[in-house]
Amino acid sequence: MRSYIDENDKKNEIRLLFKHPLYKGKVIIVVEGMSDVRLFRGILNGEKIRLETIDGKGNLISAMKDLVGEFPNRILAVCDADHDHLTGKANERAKYSIYLTDQHDAEVMMLNSPALVSLIDEYSSPDNVGELHCNLLEGAFGAAYPLGLLRWVNADEALGLKFKGLNFNQFIDVDRSSVKVDVDILIDELLKRSPNKSTIATKSHLIARLHDYQEKKSCRFQVSNGHDLTNIISMVYRQRWASLELNMDHKKIESSLRIAYRSDYFKDTKLFKCLSKYLSGIGIELGTC
Repeated sequence: MRSYIDENDKKNEIRLLFKHPLYKGKVIIVVEGMSDVRLFRGILNGEKIRLETIDGKGNLISAMKDLVGEFPNRILAVCDADHDHLTGKANERAKYSIYLTDQHDAEVMMLNSPALVSLIDEYSSPDNVGELHCNLLEGAFGAAYPLGLLRWVNADEALGLKFKGLNFNQFIDVDRSSVKVDVDILIDELLKRSPNKSTIATKSHLIARLHDYQEKKSCRFQVSNGHDLTNIISMVYRQRWASLELNMDHKKIESSLRIAYRSDYFKDTKLFKCLSKYLSGIGIELGTC
């Protein structure tokens, strides 16, 4: 109920914004949260563009289905793809002027850019920066991929597993730049912390489905969750050998990536091209900062 109220409050807020004189001739780009605002306001430039948030992808999609009809050519949205590219939902989203990140989410988009090089150069100890350049992302993906597959299974089958707030130290082991995930412990932990899970969500079912989804051999940039990756990277950097700063967490990693992510990196993405095409069609040039 709270989510429904919040969504409707935000829709009404946007309706009021469009009535305000300051929004005359403006286009609103809706994003999922404040971290997205901090990212996109640093790379998008346009005096006719305003950024607004609707928390949560489900709320954003629901709101856009109403708002696009009410304000044609005046509102569009950007959200994380999650598994939409893998499940063929990208075209469905575009019907409602919702455009998706090229990879799983904005964090993976940044990690798949030279922003990661800047992060490694900023925080790595001088004697080990080379090892981290070579191995950091590969090790993080190795552990994040099975976790991403389980997230995908959970979404596809509506299993009700609770991923939020997972303690990565319980099932991930980090030894220098080598990262290993104990899938058995991960599944046990997910089942234990998910009181509202589906009756079919058993350990044997999850192991079988994990194997099935591994057989798909889907792209790791589409499967792996960016917050999982930044959590794992922060675990590597909390080791004394690796880091100049041991007080690292995923929020600091993500903040550093946003600061390092430049507009010319974004111009190489399909997302930028989609936004640019949409806006040029209504006479607005999408610039970058």
